[in-house]
Amino acid sequence: MQNVKQILILGLLAVVSIGIGLWAGMQGDAARQPKSAGYSDLGGDFTLMSDKGPVNTADLRGKVIPIYFGFTHCPDVCITSLSAIAAALKQLSAEERAQIQPLFISIDPERDDPARVGEYVRFFDPGIIGLSGTLEDVSKVAKSHFVIFEKVPLEDSNMGYTMDHSSIIYVVGRDGIIRTLIHHGETPEAIAKALREALAA
Repeated sequence: MQNVKQILILGLLAVVSIGIGLWAGMQGDAARQPKSAGYSDLGGDFTLMSDKGPVNTADLRGKVIPIYFGFTHCPDVCITSLSAIAAALKQLSAEERAQIQPLFISIDPERDDPARVGEYVRFFDPGIIGLSGTLEDVSKVAKSHFVIFEKVPLEDSNMGYTMDHSSIIYVVGRDGIIRTLIHHGETPEAIAKALREALAA
């Protein structure tokens, strides 16, 4: 029964991911869009907690903000995505890097307090800010980005449960509007290219 539930959840996540991809495709390739274009109906400003205090994305206006939703107990997908972001950042010049502020938002606030998330993301890159909050606050931000996540119990495991979730990097432009949706599996080179395009927009 548990396997059936997990299959259904994974199927739902796949459908959502495909749906977002199709929707993004209808919006046009971000690399070919005029500088004023973007996904203004997706995302939006929010405030969540880091281990150094509250972070409001409106205060980061003028920077490019790659955002990724995940959790610190994630066995593979989050590690792959954060490693790719970190590798992409290493391809940028110091000047470019200074204009980019990556954010990682935990969709597992039950286990991931700001201190834990902060320590986790700095393992990948010291410049990434880890964010958490109440389940209500995190769910609100996730919903505004069309992020789907689900708590899945794990039988016979000390972890107790895991989190199934969609895996997309949202590249927010200097103006606060999402410029590019980077789907799971993209190379660091592709991520670095998207970040440079957002800087130039």
